Amino acid sequence: MRTLLLTILVAGLLAAPAAAKATPREAVAIGYLRTGDFAKALAEADAILATRPDSPTALFCRAFALAGLQKPEEALAAYDRVVKLAPHDARAWNNRGVVLDDLMRYEEAAESYRRAIREDPGYASPWNNLGVTLDKLGRTPEAVNAFRNAIRRKGDYAAPHNNLGAVLYEQGKKEEAARHFLRARALDPHYMLPAINLGVIATEKGDLKGAELTLRAALERDPRITEARFNLGLVLYRQKRYAEALEQMQLALKDRPEDPEILNNLGVLCFYLGRYRGAVTYLADAVKRKPDFQQAWDNLGLAHYYTGNLESAKECFEKSVRLEPRGPFAHYNLGCVYGEMGEKRHAALEFRRALELDPNLAEAHHNLGVMLADSADAGKELENYLEALEADPNYADAHLSLGIFYQTREGYRDLQKAAEHYRAFLRLVNEKDDPESVKEVRLILSRMESAGLAARAER
Repeated sequence: MRTLLLTILVAGLLAAPAAAKATPREAVAIGYLRTGDFAKALAEADAILATRPDSPTALFCRAFALAGLQKPEEALAAYDRVVKLAPHDARAWNNRGVVLDDLMRYEEAAESYRRAIREDPGYASPWNNLGVTLDKLGRTPEAVNAFRNAIRRKGDYAAPHNNLGAVLYEQGKKEEAARHFLRARALDPHYMLPAINLGVIATEKGDLKGAELTLRAALERDPRITEARFNLGLVLYRQKRYAEALEQMQLALKDRPEDPEILNNLGVLCFYLGRYRGAVTYLADAVKRKPDFQQAWDNLGLAHYYTGNLESAKECFEKSVRLEPRGPFAHYNLGCVYGEMGEKRHAALEFRRALELDPNLAEAHHNLGVMLADSADAGKELENYLEALEADPNYADAHLSLGIFYQTREGYRDLQKAAEHYRAFLRLVNEKDDPESVKEVRLILSRMESAGLAARAER
């Protein structure tokens, strides 16, 4: 599942028009905007513009209402008229930037925010919004500077504290980030993003219960916060409470039905719950919506693998390798599929590629040994099992393979070593995960001990 991500949002989105110099009808339109009744505000603004087509306030109200009605192209056209009629209106330049941000025209948005700042250097909102846009453009140092400028101009402005904290966190400055999140929460207890981000930090520190309490408190205040549900789902996943995590992710999906990250996580949770066909459905949707989503291709391959659809699994892992050739797990997974298909040479090649990228990948060492089990190169088989244990001394399957190797391999038989590895396997394995192997190993040990062979080694 994806790493917890901190949220940076444009704070307050749009600056409302001022009512001080408005006519009575303009004041009515502004009133509708402030209550969120954008349709009535638009109707009132259009009625004013029918008789006064060059009213900057009515045009501002129209643009604001269109943005609120999720019509950014029309809103942008209206703001363009406002700034032409009132070129020194900093709020209009700020709001124009927000609409351009929504249209993902980030460079133009940044320039609009800069114009708002030039018109009113003490206006904090465009500094904050500029920081968000610069962060999207990957210009992190400039984004940090913009957030700090917003805070200097308006010290009690919670949003830039949250956003600065998010950027600092990504830079690894986690203590300073936490201070800004705490400050944002103190300034505005109803602003939920700082609480969510503090939950993220608590999760990373291993305080999963604390993170859960923080995120649930945020959702009690506002159940519509998708980021809180998403992160709560991740916290529950970390606690292996997969069914509860699935419920939270499904609620998040209702708000964002096309979000590939949520779809990927739902697929992973279905996988852990043994609902492999459900996992395939979610993960196929994730890669459909984001074709370059390498992690989702990997996960989809695993889901197909566990439904027995090896050909589809192979295609998914091959796609994953093409997207990220230096990802060891995609090569490892592709090797597992080839192994199941009986194509041992191809499987061994993929395991070797995985080990070139990550020499400590215990599973690849082990499975490469398994591919050599029927070959004449017993020494190489043994070497890979031992390297698997060196990478992970608690790797139960490597102990099981070594037990079989020392019990059966001609020239290497050592029943005492075999018994030691079988016992290590029984200590380490979760019986619920592999009950048949546990049963068989117990039977083998019982027979060895009955025959008095466990202490003997082949000379």
